Amino acid sequence: MNALRTLAGELAGLFVEDRFFALAVGLWLIFIAVVIAPSIDSPFIRGLALFGGLALILITSVTDGARKS
Repeated sequence: MNALRTLAGELAGLFVEDRFFALAVGLWLIFIAVVIAPSIDSPFIRGLALFGGLALILITSVTDGARKS
């Protein structure tokens, strides 16, 4: 059972190395779907909000990773 748990952890680590990044992206997508999409009619503005948030998350993650190394 312990070997299976270790294997699952290693497999998840291949896809999600930075937990903050994965959590932030997931929360941003939920926020866009629940709050922004129903309240804004313009697809351009919704796309801009989606892109802007994801870009900010990526920049934050990269700069944080550069500081740590």
